[in-house]
Amino acid sequence: MEIRLFHEFLLLAKQLNFSRAAEQLGMTQPVLSRHIKYLEEQFGVQLLDRNTHKVELTPSGKLLAGEAAKIIAQYESAFLTVQSSLGKARQKLSIAFLGEATREFLSSFLSEFRKQHAAIRIECCDTELDAIPDALDNRRADLAFVVGPNRREEVQNLQRIRLFSDPLCVAVSKNHPLAGRGTISIREVANWPLIGVNRRLSPLAGECNAHFLERHGIGYKPEIECANLSTCCFTLELHDNAVVVLPKHRRELLGEDTVLLAVEEEDCQYNVELIWDTNNRNPCIKTFLEEFNRFSYQQDWDMKVSRQ
Repeated sequence: MEIRLFHEFLLLAKQLNFSRAAEQLGMTQPVLSRHIKYLEEQFGVQLLDRNTHKVELTPSGKLLAGEAAKIIAQYESAFLTVQSSLGKARQKLSIAFLGEATREFLSSFLSEFRKQHAAIRIECCDTELDAIPDALDNRRADLAFVVGPNRREEVQNLQRIRLFSDPLCVAVSKNHPLAGRGTISIREVANWPLIGVNRRLSPLAGECNAHFLERHGIGYKPEIECANLSTCCFTLELHDNAVVVLPKHRRELLGEDTVLLAVEEEDCQYNVELIWDTNNRNPCIKTFLEEFNRFSYQQDWDMKVSRQ
């Protein structure tokens, strides 16, 4: 049985959505369905309960998900052990990052890292937040630079280093009654039509939009839902009385006819972080972290925030 089938099943077990899982795996939904059916036939059990409304793991499916994760980790560990014994340890590092928040300092760091570690091939991918968990799970990315709400959230096997904070802001049209204010309370957002990311299409990005509102007792109920923040900002230009919430570093998505307002509440901050899976046995991760820690000690992250 191919190890990739376990990877596919684990992603589906996490997403519980055939369309979204197939898209992230780069295959069609019918192909993914056939692969899952093959697994069910091999184990002689039903792994998923499927109907028109939702997909759920059966007890057997939950059991296989746990065992599949162990099998994949053991396979990767064995592969790296054998390769290392032959002097062929993998010298490649894949990094996922979220564009505007990290591009400047990451480019500077990687330029020096390549000079010091020419044998390690670096692959970088500018991606969306919702694609990162699966990329780490399936080893398409060894490390990721991400942006998320400033809350303490422990995720099993996931290690993180916080770099700096980025403030939450509210964008409005130049014709909006609030356009001349400069600042706004997060609670005032509830008084205006909200343009936000659809939490069903992009759960993590939608959660970033919703978190600060819900923290202050405001229900996240966008009047207009978009697939991503870029579309939200474009749509804002067509509505003079609407608002969009976004981290300050993404202000470049806004058009010339919009205004960015600072949020007054001090707890409305995003964290920019470096994350990785502790089960990933790629030896290059340790080298990267050692070098990045040295690089971080030399950075004035507060100044980076002020320039945002």
